[in-house]
Amino acid sequence: MNPTYDLQQVRALVLSGAYYVTGVAADGAAELGMDDEDIVECVSNHLNGSHFYKTMRAEKIPGLWQDVYKTTYEGCRLYIKLQINAAQKAVVVSFKEDTGVI
Repeated sequence: MNPTYDLQQVRALVLSGAYYVTGVAADGAAELGMDDEDIVECVSNHLNGSHFYKTMRAEKIPGLWQDVYKTTYEGCRLYIKLQINAAQKAVVVSFKEDTGVI
């Protein structure tokens, strides 16, 4: 299984400011003591192709896919869902602790 979205494109969008962090992702980061800067740093400079876990259908928007990455950042095991929306912005859908339970 391959990612739906090119991670390099997602990273470039985030670095250029063309991204959106959902409330769910922001809340998940906050629970880990992280903020928007940590999300940007993790996605744009830390994630790589070896962290790809799976691609899945979006639950709330039919026809849209989301790529899931699992990694360790700042000592936290993370579960991160990313997508590129119709407006060509990267969306950080989820950014939370990876508990191993999905």
